[in-house]
Amino acid sequence: MERNETMEEISLQELFFILRKRLWMIILFIVIGIVAAGLVSFYVLKPEYQTFTTLMVGKPKDYQVENKIEYNDLLLNQRLVHTYGVLVQSRDVSDKVIENLGLDMSFDTFSNKVSVNLVKDTEIIKIQVTDNDPVLATDIANETAAVFMDSVKKFMKVENVQVIDEAQVPKNPIKPRPMLNIAIAGVLGLMFGIFLVFLLEYLDNTIKTPKDVEKYLQLSVIGAIPKVKNDKTKLISLIDPKSPITEAFRTLRTNIQFSSIDKVLKTIVITSSTPNEGKSTVAANLAGTIAQGDKKVLLLDCDLRKPKVHKVFGLDNSEGLTNILVGNKTLEDVAYKYGNLENFSIITSGPIPPNPAELIGSKSMKSFLQEAEENFDMIIIDTPPVGVVTDSAVLSTIVDGIIIVASVGQTEVGDITRGKGLLDKVKSNIIGTVLNKVPIGGKSYYKYGYYKYYGYFGEEDNKRGKRRAR
Repeated sequence: MERNETMEEISLQELFFILRKRLWMIILFIVIGIVAAGLVSFYVLKPEYQTFTTLMVGKPKDYQVENKIEYNDLLLNQRLVHTYGVLVQSRDVSDKVIENLGLDMSFDTFSNKVSVNLVKDTEIIKIQVTDNDPVLATDIANETAAVFMDSVKKFMKVENVQVIDEAQVPKNPIKPRPMLNIAIAGVLGLMFGIFLVFLLEYLDNTIKTPKDVEKYLQLSVIGAIPKVKNDKTKLISLIDPKSPITEAFRTLRTNIQFSSIDKVLKTIVITSSTPNEGKSTVAANLAGTIAQGDKKVLLLDCDLRKPKVHKVFGLDNSEGLTNILVGNKTLEDVAYKYGNLENFSIITSGPIPPNPAELIGSKSMKSFLQEAEENFDMIIIDTPPVGVVTDSAVLSTIVDGIIIVASVGQTEVGDITRGKGLLDKVKSNIIGTVLNKVPIGGKSYYKYGYYKYYGYFGEEDNKRGKRRAR
């Protein structure tokens, strides 16, 4: 019972989060509806006025107090009411009214303006007229009543219709009703906005929560990195060790350590399914966080197509891994140190080769990693997206494990499942998934709103890498 209640509570939280995430869209449609209804009601629609003339069917003697009203006469009059209702709207009556008033309109137009209401179980007829001109509506109502009475005398040869109330000039239009229209438009805008929000959420086939990772990838989430707003925070774990985002990387570091009990993870590949998911930033901060734990760490840029590690750290990329693999340089020749962390080394990609895949899968690469394992406690390797090229899959066969980075609200389920499929085919040891760019505003799944309390984590220091002395 408690489990069901918990699941229901989570569902409601996610429901409200979906609405809050796109609240601007709902408000936009409400405003559009209200503004549109207001403009149409006040400036487009012409006001319509309505008035009516009331008639009673019956012989004059029927309504004299001294005479007794007979029941049969009442029944006859009530039956005549229906006949007279048809006569009021006849072409003969309509044409005479149009002629008498000098109206420039057709019979159909006139008929749309005039309606007859028969009060049930009475001898009352109401001739109701609607028009944009209140005076004209009054004239039509009264003239129709007069012409109708003449027609009764002409066709029925009786005078049994009397005017009870003549039509009066209406002061207020019956429509449009601006406030009602605006209220209805606002409600419709709200309903359409909510419908569209849930439709977009339904059509949104991206990874958003750990549940999505478990459902589509059957992998655990070993880290969740909050979304940062600018490039100055890319190296937050090295700039501000006390920031909550750095704490998120420490949690990731701990989860990696406990993800494999029987086997020590020394070489770890960081990849993603598609570009621009933040894998290079995750690799850089993870390596820096591990180095802060007094381990000797090497950050290696194996993205030999579109390398980014040198850009993250502001390093020269004229020499790097490719030089080592072709035998021109050694590890000591091209390794950088970051700031005061003597135990943190960085090797950039170096010149982009014409055959990246061959270099990554070469014996030289395997030999270099074996050499690096002897000199470092842990090696973090940034690689190209596994869903784009095969470099990550090839490299994953000669390392201890691989981590897939997924960007919340960006990574498509189809892309990341295909990427995982490629890794499964080569029997890669997938350690887990890191959710990157987790929203910190509002009450998202991770409730990272408290990150705002710390502001923006300080300015990036001016420390740049210095090349190891050769």
